[in-house]
Amino acid sequence: MNIKVPSFISLNSFVLTSILVIFVISFSNFANLRAPLIVVHFTLFYFLVMYKHQIVIMNKSLIAIFFLVLFVVIQSIIFQDSLLIIVQSIALVLFLFFSSQIALAEGRSFYYKEQYKTLSKTLLILLPFFLISFNSWSDLRQPGLFRNPNITSHLSVMILPFIFLGLDQKKYKALAVIIVIFITAITASRSAVLAFSLGLLTYVFVSIFPKSNFFTLLVLLLSVLGISIYSVEIAEWASGSFSGLASSSDSRLLDTGYNGRDVLMQLALERFKSQPMLGLGFDGVKFDFDGHELSAHNGLVEILMKFGIIGTFIFTLFCLSLTWMTSKHNARFKAATIMSLATIFSLSTNSSTFFVLNYLAIYPILLVYLGYRVQGESYKIQNESRRELLVEH
Repeated sequence: MNIKVPSFISLNSFVLTSILVIFVISFSNFANLRAPLIVVHFTLFYFLVMYKHQIVIMNKSLIAIFFLVLFVVIQSIIFQDSLLIIVQSIALVLFLFFSSQIALAEGRSFYYKEQYKTLSKTLLILLPFFLISFNSWSDLRQPGLFRNPNITSHLSVMILPFIFLGLDQKKYKALAVIIVIFITAITASRSAVLAFSLGLLTYVFVSIFPKSNFFTLLVLLLSVLGISIYSVEIAEWASGSFSGLASSSDSRLLDTGYNGRDVLMQLALERFKSQPMLGLGFDGVKFDFDGHELSAHNGLVEILMKFGIIGTFIFTLFCLSLTWMTSKHNARFKAATIMSLATIFSLSTNSSTFFVLNYLAIYPILLVYLGYRVQGESYKIQNESRRELLVEH
């Protein structure tokens, strides 16, 4: 008996339902459903998309994911972690593979059926709702739609590249930018403001220079990382030049402090020194800080802690492969994808982003593999056209 996959199973529905999942688990009553909901969401869409297309598409970048999974398994055996930790760590790495396969399988219809335009318009319509708050946070910050200012602002800047991807008119892109500015203003998220600004600059640069090659894109992303890592020092220097503005405003966005994250980072690096080669595993990145269990609040440091030098090297190769694939994109996808990569790398210097139970790092991966599949299909169509011309002559 042939089971027909529902027509709504697509890349668009995966992205939109991921936002719905984030909204549901933002309510405290459903917080315990976070892990099962995200796992079910990824797994369900992966198998439905694979069944729909009856295809598994491999490329060289997936080798890094395979070795990362292998490394996590070996690491878990050595550390004798609990079964739950082993399953969770493998699942979080496999999400990269699931995302790549969903994007590669859906890439053709996403582009040639212009589903990307539908997704862009839908996300643009949804974006103003991010400004709505169902709960209070503090006098200086509003939590936004997802009941947490950082979650709301980070999600808004991460879906912006998808919005830009399908919009041709500058006035609608400007509208999306204005809405995101309002979101980052009410949530007063400094990390979102920084990531949004740097992501937008990379988008403009690649839009002006659409033939940017791998090395140009790599320099762009490294520059984004450098600015983000030293953002506090840069802000302190800037505040000295504009001390009057900083002192006259009580906005959290003009606060140049670390908010205790420098202490967390120092604790993380001290703990990392005890097991630098293999890392500490997925269960070694939490800290008891003033009676609260916290992470390092730095995605890059957390990768180093989880995977050690060996695993971090493998992940770095994967990131380099993502950048190389982006360099092969057409102009439309290249600008949106590099914006997404720049945004997530900037956020990673101030928050937990990679191999955690959220979708922020998944969105850039979707764009990388979508654009790469689209370009591959374009080459095929061009080659077929050339063969037909040769046959006719």
